[in-house]
Amino acid sequence: MTDSAQTLAEIARLGGQSKTRRNNFSREAPSRWEPETIINTESGLPFSTPSAWELICKLLLESPGIFTELKLQKPCGQTAYWATITLIPSNVVVYIKVQLTSGLAHGRSFHISTKGVADV
Repeated sequence: MTDSAQTLAEIARLGGQSKTRRNNFSREAPSRWEPETIINTESGLPFSTPSAWELICKLLLESPGIFTELKLQKPCGQTAYWATITLIPSNVVVYIKVQLTSGLAHGRSFHISTKGVADV
């Protein structure tokens, strides 16, 4: 297993537990966490933080190849992983970015993509 694959699996493990995941904003590590603005096509209701993490963890475990490593500007040089997914049948493109920090899964982004599939 590659280092990236191990990191993604660890983010999924930690992200599955409310005590070991975060999605807070700070000036040092800005985030855009807006699950409530996206309709979960499986339930017909807006995503919540727990349901957003449930989807993220599922994707990390079942489709880790869709995530791309990214060096962040804030905090400078740290590593995060991003992906875009299209929700069917709504065709809404969701941008997701996650990071492993100090033994916690950190949700940096979960929002409607503003740039389509190549939103970075």
